[in-house]
Amino acid sequence: MPTHWARSFVFATVLGLVPSAAFGQSATALDRFEPAPAGDISFAVPSANVSGHLRPSAAIVISYAHAPLYLRTYSARTGQTINETDIVDHQLTAHLLGSIEIANRLKLDLDVPFTMSQGGNSATLDPRLTTVPTSTPQSFLSPTGAAMNDVRLGARLVLVPQKGFIPTVSVAYSVWFPSGDPSAYTGTGFVRHAPSLLVGADTGRFVWSVMAGRRVQDAQTDAGLIGSEVLAGASFAARFGKLTAHAELFGAVRPADNSALTSARPNLELLVGARYNLGPLTAGIMGGPGLFRGIGTPTFRMLGTIGGSFDAFGKTSPSSTSKLAATSNNAAPENIKKSDVIPTNDAPATPSRVIADRDGDSVPDTQDVCPDVAGEPSASALKRGCPPDRDGDGIADANDRCPDEKGVATPDPERFGCPFDSDGDGFVDSADACPNEKGEANEDSKKQGCPKSVRVEGSQIVILQEVNFATGSDKISPDSFSLLDQVASVLKQHPDIARLAVDGHTDNVGSEKANLTLSQKRAVAVVTWLVDHGIDTRRLEARGFGPRRPLGPNTTPDGKAKNRRVEFQILKRSTDGQTSWRPGSLQ
Repeated sequence: MPTHWARSFVFATVLGLVPSAAFGQSATALDRFEPAPAGDISFAVPSANVSGHLRPSAAIVISYAHAPLYLRTYSARTGQTINETDIVDHQLTAHLLGSIEIANRLKLDLDVPFTMSQGGNSATLDPRLTTVPTSTPQSFLSPTGAAMNDVRLGARLVLVPQKGFIPTVSVAYSVWFPSGDPSAYTGTGFVRHAPSLLVGADTGRFVWSVMAGRRVQDAQTDAGLIGSEVLAGASFAARFGKLTAHAELFGAVRPADNSALTSARPNLELLVGARYNLGPLTAGIMGGPGLFRGIGTPTFRMLGTIGGSFDAFGKTSPSSTSKLAATSNNAAPENIKKSDVIPTNDAPATPSRVIADRDGDSVPDTQDVCPDVAGEPSASALKRGCPPDRDGDGIADANDRCPDEKGVATPDPERFGCPFDSDGDGFVDSADACPNEKGEANEDSKKQGCPKSVRVEGSQIVILQEVNFATGSDKISPDSFSLLDQVASVLKQHPDIARLAVDGHTDNVGSEKANLTLSQKRAVAVVTWLVDHGIDTRRLEARGFGPRRPLGPNTTPDGKAKNRRVEFQILKRSTDGQTSWRPGSLQ
């Protein structure tokens, strides 16, 4: 019996429907398709970017939804389907869209929807045949004829514009006004709001966008079949000349709360189609199934649209000036040569040329990834309308010193657009085993770009050779000068090493007092050598430990050799560099 009771609630579009809260069809906007603003490349999922200034767009979208609402009842005795009725078997809706873009940051849009035709079959829920907890029959009337829908007003603001591989991030806010007919499934009778977050990018050939938001309505309780809900969508488009192929997935789900509809299935639709450029206009068609039979989800939907975008106050003739082939954000003006200038045609603009094209590169602004910089007009270009950029690092080839390697915009004009080389030793960081110390080439990739005998490892400057002295003396052997020179070089490259201890150690041959004195003198000799070769004395101190810290046994020649050594211990690091160096005692 519990299973049969649950099944009796099932409507392919109205799961969890109960008489006390949801039989009021008069407060439901059934159509689940909300078109993207006019001028956006996608059909249903809004774009994240705003690419124009004072540029209006207009479009009309016709949407046909098949069987967006039906009632299914089950037998309380057998659990089998008794009846299945299409309360709304079709809806044909027109959306009149308009928008205007401002300063490449803000877009305002308007959607005036109108249901031209809808119909279906009325149905009655009989409690004698089902287990729905109601004592009287409940009727669901099918809407007929034409009706106005709720008008939508929206705004989109770009927070982070697209730059290289960083996508555009925008926020949007839409308001639906109760202009629809509550008795015909075309309005809620309440004002609805939907804040959302948009992320997307346009690489020229490919365009993608994702959206997430929350729609709520101004009511003390969520009246109607839908109420408040979480919105989401994703779109992908690929350009092939004048033709653009599209795939979009969008839908909504009612969040868990205490209302009667918490068990309702989600709305989810998948649409595929194409859009074609017709001079200043574009026309498109799209279709696909409803993947879940949530409220208002059709078994399939078909769309048709035509629209265009135009500059509001005219535009500078595309041939009035020449454009520089450099990206707007990371070009290096001092490096641009005359050969980098891309000339444009000198023919005057004709009245028939009404396509918005601010940079005059023959690519309409609606398709131009770099609408303010002249670039490649070919539809096969990686970023259509942008200057050539073979390695895709966001730096035009004309300014890129390494046009076939992804790089960064560096202050060094000779390395502009090249992979980063932190220590300047000619080995890029990705291939440099010691990216912060100048080094040398090495067949071993683990030593490539490292100093020959010196490494900075944790709290030590590790030396791979020994500092040699004359026997029983603190005089440094000349064959160790090259090693100490590498230590000095590393210290110069690391001003963050504010205090370095030079520690002298000996074996146990002789008295401990004599060894302590000798180790101290040898440490002082190394400190003196480093100071004489450009290292600030404030960064150094000498310490002698004699035989007190052996590395090996003093009973073997090898052990004694290990114990006779000089070590370099990093005592203090600071990001303040030279200002953090403070005088201290030698020991």
